[in-house]
Amino acid sequence: MKYVLFLLVFGLANAASAQDYCKMIKKEVTDNNTSYSYESPYKEDSIPTLRVSRNYSTNPEYEFDNFNLVMSIPCEFADLLVKGANGSESEREETKVVITFQDNTKLEDESLQIMHDKKGDGSAMRSAVFPISAEHLKDLTTKKIVKIQLATATQNVPESMAVPVMQYIICMKNVRKVN
Repeated sequence: MKYVLFLLVFGLANAASAQDYCKMIKKEVTDNNTSYSYESPYKEDSIPTLRVSRNYSTNPEYEFDNFNLVMSIPCEFADLLVKGANGSESEREETKVVITFQDNTKLEDESLQIMHDKKGDGSAMRSAVFPISAEHLKDLTTKKIVKIQLATATQNVPESMAVPVMQYIICMKNVRKVN
């Protein structure tokens, strides 16, 4: 009997400490209740930076649904430069996003544009906005992301970040049917 009581108390305490990821998502709604914006919490200084956002409108004149995984990896700005024929340097154009899951399956988009954000200290951030479609949802809601690749830069994703990202996607999927 003591053992059963212990398990019951332990189970309740454990359930109470579980995070409700849906409550952590920032939600904004326009005054006329036609435009909705959801954004997961994230830390700018985490490496990599991963966040989930979803913005949609129910206004038939301006209907849209943007559901995205936003990823950033730090780098040196010098790594983003390419020398021209006359010796001048310009920022290279980069594409390609690869999301690797715990079972080594991948979501890839060779054409997705990588954006660069130069920082004042000579560093930079490579960033990409990966559109979450209905076909991506099964993988993104059932498998943990273990690595992201933006162009040639790769970064491991710690489990402490992978689990919340997966949960945020589940929460935002449930606010409206994904087309």
